[in-house]
Amino acid sequence: MADPKPGAADASAEIETKRLSLRPLTPADAPALFEALQASREPLRRRLSWVDDVHGVADEEMFILAADEARERGTAQVCGVFERASGGLLGVASLSPIETAHASKAELEAWIRVDSQDKGFGAEAARALCEHAFHKLQLHRLYARIDPANRPSRKVLKRLHFRYEGTLREDKKLNGRWVQQECWGLLRSEWQKQHK
Repeated sequence: MADPKPGAADASAEIETKRLSLRPLTPADAPALFEALQASREPLRRRLSWVDDVHGVADEEMFILAADEARERGTAQVCGVFERASGGLLGVASLSPIETAHASKAELEAWIRVDSQDKGFGAEAARALCEHAFHKLQLHRLYARIDPANRPSRKVLKRLHFRYEGTLREDKKLNGRWVQQECWGLLRSEWQKQHK
């Protein structure tokens, strides 16, 4: 069977790693997703603008339906990050937006619930999505935007060989204040060079 065209997202795709399973979220995952958000709300709120808009399971169901529609259009791949041993939902990792019309790139984003951090799950999930993006989706470039104070995310990006590309000053408003965003990027040729 041929690989999908560049940027095409396989709605049934499940990505397995040693400890994790990354798969599209379903409405049945909404309660666990809301519980993971609740357990991590304050730390996530400092870095993500959408956190205050999520008030219950119904909001998570709407998010999951929107993610499913984006996957069908080929403009995003949003995965729940599940621990294989327990089946528990650890967080979310995504390639969104996936741009193929005038570019072949996607933004890599991920969050892991606070009580499961510092165990390498975020790096493992991000590595799996990089492999998926460059091998399966045939994207040319991945990029990430992070809070300059987010040292764990910077460490993960460096480990995956992303390169620092600059800082966007007062790039977005978060909780009533303007915040900077560090820009990191990785080319498929760089990924392939590191993973021969």
